[in-house]
Amino acid sequence: MLYVLDLDDTLYLEQDYVRSGFCEVDKWLAEHRNINNFFKEAWKRFISGLRGNIFDSVLEDMGIFDKELVRLLVQIYREHLPDISLQSDAINFFKNHNKEDLAIITDGYAKAQWAKIETLNLKKYVDNIIVTDDLGKEFWKPDPRSYILAQGSRQPYECVYIGDNPLKDFKAPLELGWAPSFRIRRRNSLHFDLDTPEKKCMEINL
Repeated sequence: MLYVLDLDDTLYLEQDYVRSGFCEVDKWLAEHRNINNFFKEAWKRFISGLRGNIFDSVLEDMGIFDKELVRLLVQIYREHLPDISLQSDAINFFKNHNKEDLAIITDGYAKAQWAKIETLNLKKYVDNIIVTDDLGKEFWKPDPRSYILAQGSRQPYECVYIGDNPLKDFKAPLELGWAPSFRIRRRNSLHFDLDTPEKKCMEINL
């Protein structure tokens, strides 16, 4: 079988990446602008469920909102080398499977995703790693083309997808006729509260 894995919240906890990125931005602001408490304010908003405009919100409340500063801080966040680690179950999974039977498909800005891949040392376990942003944003999930690339010469019934996000991860494997997928449902994952799809998808609680 070919096991095709998602990255964020499947192999590590994405909130650890967010924490790491906020810390990096906090350090930059303290060193270059003498501004403190960014991490505290950003993390408070993240934990409360705010998504998408945390940088704007924090800087506005600090009275220092500036579009160019936001763009710079987002760049720092996306390009930092993160402080993250593989979950123990992911390490065990890799150790029990051969490289040729594994692939990874991950969405997100390419520099950020490759920094995660480097930090997690994923090339030690997997040769076939597809960052959809390298192909173009139109290839991001649920577009099936990255799945087709990962499948290669395998038959659909020989492919299993393992991911976490019911909103986008499992549509393509279903359409392509792959074997039933596995939804990893981790505590503290960003999509933990979403229901697992009923069609050809089995849930693993971790």
